[in-house]
Order: sequence, then structure tokens, then C-alpha cells
Amino acid sequence: MTGPRRGGLAGLVGPDGLWESVERMVSFGPRLPGSPAHHRHIDDLDVRLRRAGLEVTRHPVPLARWLADDWSLQVVDARGVSTTVPVASYRPYSGETSTHGVTASVVDIGAGDAADYQNRPVNGAIVLADGRVSRLPAQVLTDLADAVEPPGARAGLAAEDYTRVWLGVPAPPDLALARRHGAVAMIEILDLPPPLAAGQYTPHQQQHAGVATLHVDREQGARLRALLALGPLRATVVLTARRDDATVDYLLARLPGADHTDPDPDPAAGTHGDVLVATHTDGQNAVEENGGPALLALAERLARRPAARRGRGALFLFSPAHMIADAATVKPDAWLRAHPRLRTSLAMALVAEHLGAMGWDERGGTAPYGPTGRSEPVVVAVGHSDRLRRLALDEVRAGGLARAAVLPPTGDGLYGEGTFPYRLGLPTVEFISGPAYLLQVGPGDHLDKLDRALLHRHTVFLARLLDRMLVLPAPGP
Repeated sequence: MTGPRRGGLAGLVGPDGLWESVERMVSFGPRLPGSPAHHRHIDDLDVRLRRAGLEVTRHPVPLARWLADDWSLQVVDARGVSTTVPVASYRPYSGETSTHGVTASVVDIGAGDAADYQNRPVNGAIVLADGRVSRLPAQVLTDLADAVEPPGARAGLAAEDYTRVWLGVPAPPDLALARRHGAVAMIEILDLPPPLAAGQYTPHQQQHAGVATLHVDREQGARLRALLALGPLRATVVLTARRDDATVDYLLARLPGADHTDPDPDPAAGTHGDVLVATHTDGQNAVEENGGPALLALAERLARRPAARRGRGALFLFSPAHMIADAATVKPDAWLRAHPRLRTSLAMALVAEHLGAMGWDERGGTAPYGPTGRSEPVVVAVGHSDRLRRLALDEVRAGGLARAAVLPPTGDGLYGEGTFPYRLGLPTVEFISGPAYLLQVGPGDHLDKLDRALLHRHTVFLARLLDRMLVLPAPGP
């Protein structure tokens, strides 16, 4: 390889066209699972994929839907003074109240561990608990990495702040434990500054717990504890939500490959079996999840190429079920197992999430939350194939993909949606980033934290990698 490739790629939409697709997606609103905005996004992808010439099918799956309508927090302190406390967000699927809310005394349970409930009058109370967020460096990525690009960036990247509420480290207060002790609601203090706590949709894969929970930022948490120090504190927690059984669609779009033109394909010929190209459609903002616009761009480009020149076929899978607990819907691995003919048609997988993100953080708590001026670190994780790992690393280097860590699997997963094909034994490449604001719902949809040129550069990387996977012989172990 003579050096990093730069610029665009023939047949791929340019930076402005890709940006317009992301703007179109966020114009629908936050695509929370099963919401009207989510359905509109799926419908729009369906129309655009068909228009590009792909064979599109839709597959509804059950969804235990929960969509918050209204939330607020009012307190009355020991002096009888009533105060409306700004709420940063609500805890998804935590529980719900009537429009009048629940009113009770506030009991501080600290971290909310089992010992914190002992000898406290929690039964019938609203508990105040710490939503701790561990201060982590990006060393949590670099220590796992087979390679970091560029190589000289490893030490600097390792020292950067990687404090992320979406990591769930440590685990948030246990709502089932609170319920067992008789708590009627919870106020959870996210250890985050106001602009980062606002709109955090976290934890994003929680089962319904039956304890309505509101998040406040660290400043409002300190304020509540100051009021408790004055004497008894009563609160009214309002969290109304629609909760019902619904359905949401998997979107499947196929482009046949060269094998489709051969009436008797020979698996030994080397390119038998489709490449699964996957992402998810539910998300909160312009980064989570912009895999849909990126995959649409890949599909449109590939559709312009004659089938005989594609190598393998490509199967684009858009999952609707990332932001929800496993028990509340059908996840992609279970969905593919339920379609065995489809599963056996797959040779390998490429998964893409969260492209073009710029870094924002607190510098490990030493500075106000704001832009770092650097791109968010990206992970290219590869499982079940050393050959595919070498190919992915080669494309990382050839594409000049800066601040990238090439990682092996972790436990039984491969990060994000890549976990699902990996669990099925498919050789899988996952492209993903995880900025601090990943799960935030808010005005502007965090478009200001997305870089137009970087979004396109990441999509070019995926397109080149897909090109090579389509003609790659069976990747093997």
C-alpha cells in the first residue's frame, strides 16, 4: 500500500448528499422504539431503497412499547416553600404515574446498594439515589486494541477522557430493589453537568420496572440534598407514559450478486453467500443512529453496479430494536435464527453505527463540558476471522482512518449491533463510536457535534471495505 487514500469514491453520494439524508432522518424527531418518528424513518428508508432498485421486504416483530409523554418534579421543603426542580430526563421504561403524579417524603439512599436501604423509612417514599458515572480514560479501548491508527496515537488516545454514561459503569441504581423495599418513585442524580445530563435516554435497554424514575443533573442533586439538610422534604414525581403492545418492522433489502446470474453456483468458487450489511433504525439524535443514511448510500452505490460485477450478494438489514430490552422485542440474532434459510445464505457481516462524531467531554472533570476539537475515537472490531481482521486493518490504514482502534471480540459480544451476527458465528466487522452525548435527546438533534466531512470519510471507508468483502473468498477462521 503506497499510503492513505483521500477524497471520495466513484458512485458514492457526496458529503452534502449524505448530510441531507441525516437531516431528513432527524426531521422526523427522535426515533424512540415504536414511536411515530421511528415508523416514519423506517417507511422513508423503505421507499428510498426500493427507488434505488433493491428488493425490499418488511418483517413485523412484537414490541412492548413505552413512550413517555410528560415529566416533572415539584418539592416542598421543611419551611413549606414549594419549588419546581428542573428535570434532566426520565429513565426509560422505569415506570409511570398518573397525570397527578405520586407525592411522598424523600429519603436519601445514597448509592442505592442493598445496604443503603437498611434502617431507612423507604416504604411509601420517593428515594433519592446516586446515578454514578465512572471516570474512565480511553485506555479502556487501547488496552484491548490489536492496533491503533495512526500507531503513534496510542498513548495520547489512552489518556483521553472516556467517561460515558451509556457504558453503565457502575450499574445504575436497581429499580427492582427499590420496589421490593416499597419505594413509590425514584429521583436519580446523574453525575453529569447540566448540558450533558439533559435528555439522556439511559439506561437504554432496561426492562419495565414499575418505579417511575426521573433524572436530575449533579447541580440539582446537590440542591435537593441541601434542602434535605434543612429537614423533611416532600416531592411530587410526574412521569406519564403510553405503554402498550405494538409491532415494529425489520427492514430487509437485497441486492443479488454474481451467483444470482449462475444457475448452478459452485460454493468452492469462493464468493458464494451474501454479505450481511446491518445497522439499526431506532435512535435519539443525528449520531444515534445515522447508520441508516450510511447504509442507504452504500446500497444506492452498489445498485448502480451490474450484478455480474458485484461478487457476492449484499443483504441490508435494518433492525428496529436496539434501544429496548431483549425481553421486550425480538433481537437480530433471534430474528435470524427464526429465518434459517436466510441465516444460511450469509457468509459474513459488516455492521455500522455512529459515523462522523466529534468529541465532547469534561476533560476528566477538569474543564466545562464542551468540544475537544478532536474526532471521537472509533472502534473497528472483528470476530471469527483473522483474514477479515487483516483486511479491515488494511482498509483502516489505506483509508487514513485516524483515531481508530482495531479490537477483538469481548466476552460473547462484538460491540453494538455487531454482537448479533457474531453470536451466530458469522465472521463480522463492526464500525462504531460512542461519544458522551450518544443517547441524548434534545434541540438540534446534536447535528452540531457531527462533522460533515468525517461522516463522509467514514462512509467511504465502509464502502471500500464492503467492496473487498464482496469479492473475498470464504474468510475462514
